[in-house]
Amino acid sequence: MKRIVLLLAATCLAACSNDTKDIKQVAYDYCMATANYRIDDAEQYCTKETSSTTLVMARYLISLVDTAFIVSNTPAEISIEKVDRLNDTTAVVTYHNTTPIKSYSNTVDLRKRDGRWLVHLPLEAPEKENTTAAQ
Repeated sequence: MKRIVLLLAATCLAACSNDTKDIKQVAYDYCMATANYRIDDAEQYCTKETSSTTLVMARYLISLVDTAFIVSNTPAEISIEKVDRLNDTTAVVTYHNTTPIKSYSNTVDLRKRDGRWLVHLPLEAPEKENTTAAQ
């Protein structure tokens, strides 16, 4: 019985370790792509909700940026600082981004969907203001 418990514990640790590697890799690849203005490359590492909101907005905003600025702000370097697994399907990764212009730390949320870890950073629609006057 003791061996079975140890075997199960070892199996769980190995699975968690592989998940942590996957989480780090997906977060790194997504952050590298977006930090280097490669939005099309980032799409493979994110949820559909993130792709249809955040990346659509990113493409639009990048289209407004002068190409000379983009060239001056690349290449970006990304380092993963911390992985917090909140449960079996949710994680938060803290990363550090260094570009020729600035350096900062931030976080990305990840969700496990269909067995794959994906960045989940969808933009939310702004709340509509109540425009009807109180009578």
